[in-house]
Amino acid sequence: MGYSINKTFALSGNEGDGRTAVKRFIIAHDTGNDNNKGKGSAHNEASYMKSHFEAAYTHFIVDDQAIYQVGEPGYVAWGALDANPYAPMQVELAHVDSQARFNESYKRYIWLLRYYANKYNIPLTLDAGGQGTPGIKSHKWVTKNFGGDHVDPYGYLSKWGISKAQFAKDLKNGLDGVSTPTTSNKPEYYKTKGLYEVTVKQVNAYKDIKAQQKRSVRLTKGSRFYAKPKKYGKIYRFKTAVGYITANKSYVKFIKAVK
Repeated sequence: MGYSINKTFALSGNEGDGRTAVKRFIIAHDTGNDNNKGKGSAHNEASYMKSHFEAAYTHFIVDDQAIYQVGEPGYVAWGALDANPYAPMQVELAHVDSQARFNESYKRYIWLLRYYANKYNIPLTLDAGGQGTPGIKSHKWVTKNFGGDHVDPYGYLSKWGISKAQFAKDLKNGLDGVSTPTTSNKPEYYKTKGLYEVTVKQVNAYKDIKAQQKRSVRLTKGSRFYAKPKKYGKIYRFKTAVGYITANKSYVKFIKAVK
């Protein structure tokens, strides 16, 4: 089994860092907040982070109820100082108040870390090497190699019976009952008329649906447009006021349907 992502508190196109991250590290955090460990802890943490993203934010916050996205995966987030430009995904494990809740939170945490390591071809190793060594890194490793004073998530994991060695093993092998994450290179397209937003740095516009005649116009990250996808062979493109652009879900996101 896998897990869905809740985007209620996802930053919009004009919020957060617009730089594409170097695909070197996946960074594992915990929130460090024992004052927010009741039901809905990740919900509350994500809501707060969304409202205070200018101070700091990561890509995801996880508990036993949900996985909340805040930052856009693949782009720089502000959770690990000078390591930020090299981390296309950073995730916080929210604090909870029982072993059962931790166990479920931990399953989601491991799944998400493994999913994005797989997606970005980052090794499933824990805290290996120095600044140039790709892999999954704890915030403690970041402190040792880039500076700062955080040592998470090891103290919180240990509280619930997970040692560093067990954490490394679970990252490498996955957990029973949780599917091994895989990604597909097959593009997915939107097919519904609606309002959309560009999520990457920019997309090109073309004069024709075949995308053979590129226009000088580009839609940058955060640009919104109304359009109905049009099919061309096995792919879909939007016909917009500035020309045809891709309807690939990796480049734009759906905001709302329109009639």
